[in-house]
Amino acid sequence: MVVELLPHETTKTSAENLRRFIQELHDESDLVSVNVEVDPDFEVAAIARRVYETGDKAPLFNNPKGWEGNGLFRILCAPVGASRLPGRRFIRIAKSLGLPSTASGHEIIDKLNTTKRLPGVPPKQVASGPVKDFRLLGDEIDLTKLPIPYLHQDDGGRFLQTFGMYVVKSPDGSWVNWSITRSMLHGKRSLVGPMMPRQDIGVIRQMWADLGQDMPFALCFGVPPAAIMASGMPLPKGVNETDYIGALTGTPVEVIQCETSDILVPADAEIVFEGAVSRTETASEGPLAEYHGLIFPGESKHCPVQTINAITYRKDPILPICVTGRAPEESETVWGLTITAEVLSICQQAGLPITMAWNPFESHCMWWVLQVDRRRLRALKTNMEDFSQKVGHTVFGSKPGYYIPTVYLVGDDIDPTNLKDVIWAASGRCQPRENEFFFDQYPNIGLIPYVSHGGKVGEHHTKVVRCCLFPEEFSQEIMWREASFRRGYPVEVQEKVEKQWISYGF
Repeated sequence: MVVELLPHETTKTSAENLRRFIQELHDESDLVSVNVEVDPDFEVAAIARRVYETGDKAPLFNNPKGWEGNGLFRILCAPVGASRLPGRRFIRIAKSLGLPSTASGHEIIDKLNTTKRLPGVPPKQVASGPVKDFRLLGDEIDLTKLPIPYLHQDDGGRFLQTFGMYVVKSPDGSWVNWSITRSMLHGKRSLVGPMMPRQDIGVIRQMWADLGQDMPFALCFGVPPAAIMASGMPLPKGVNETDYIGALTGTPVEVIQCETSDILVPADAEIVFEGAVSRTETASEGPLAEYHGLIFPGESKHCPVQTINAITYRKDPILPICVTGRAPEESETVWGLTITAEVLSICQQAGLPITMAWNPFESHCMWWVLQVDRRRLRALKTNMEDFSQKVGHTVFGSKPGYYIPTVYLVGDDIDPTNLKDVIWAASGRCQPRENEFFFDQYPNIGLIPYVSHGGKVGEHHTKVVRCCLFPEEFSQEIMWREASFRRGYPVEVQEKVEKQWISYGF
């Protein structure tokens, strides 16, 4: 075995337990165990970047420089990267959701979307768990001695948190939020990172600040893969991710209480950092090469300081990391996909004839493609402008719409998960200006490069719906022939050609 599984973990699925997930990836030749010493200063991240860009196996670094025996920590890179295994590009996403390794993009979005319609399954509190095997408290903690990686040569510091999960809850305890946001090493017992006011973690922090108090938190690494997927999903405010995760896996998440607060964390987590986010103290953070694939050297912002009061961890713990940059990496395969599922749900709840949604990885979470059922579209007796306006207001006015600057509408002859299909539709069917509908009243996330470095000042940068449908398709069935192998020849000719392909000399 590439990782040690405790007896109770052998009965769990890859979606429920990180070590089971790692073992299954190894067994299916999509993970490599790296035992030679590697340097956390750039070497780990450079290997990860090459893995992302080649689709190679996820690397588990068992001997990062600075890790000693049962210390903190081994490092897992590209945990939800895309794979070049034939027919299994989405294997790491699929395993994170409890789907077969061969699951398609359509099946992944359907799983995320249909789970929302299931009854939630609340977590189950337990008395003990592997994450409590070892403890460091107070002044025993020195984060500067850990092998925290330097991810990019122009980053403003070492980023510990890129693929862990923050757990916070409202002061009255009614809302527990599990989410992902980055954080950088600040001192022996402190981290610093953004907590945007529009994000749930920022909303809850403000609740505590309004009471004049710092916000307790837990930062969990190596949580159940289904949990990290849901942590990137913009569920409605007030919804507890734990119940959604239970519905996703079909079993309650086992949770255990923290050492220094009443926050509950996954009992099988690899590492948990406990502490408080200051309501007043800030420090310089960043820059970090982000999901858009760019970095602006020397630029930093003041963000809240997070004091660490306790660390608990299991034997030989594993720190999963995401090395953000050129796609695809976890920004697209986790955050982008879970936003997509939420957008699809919102569109369908609004009665729009949208059958599928996708975030093309290559767009770096800045394009969303919505597939329109043209038969249902015709039944609405609408037109391009009215329909595109309704889609735009529905999507851009929603919670996930904050992150979405561009929407493409395509017909049901186009597969949104196939970028070649999307480009083909956009280039030949979306007439500039006539098929473009602009929205100036909605805010954009400031991490989009043209929002932070474009000519326009402020967060209300223009969003756009680009309609890749002909005007006639809104009222009648338009006839054309696609000039391709699959659509341009009789089925019997296709079958003959496929059967005799080798005999032709290919």
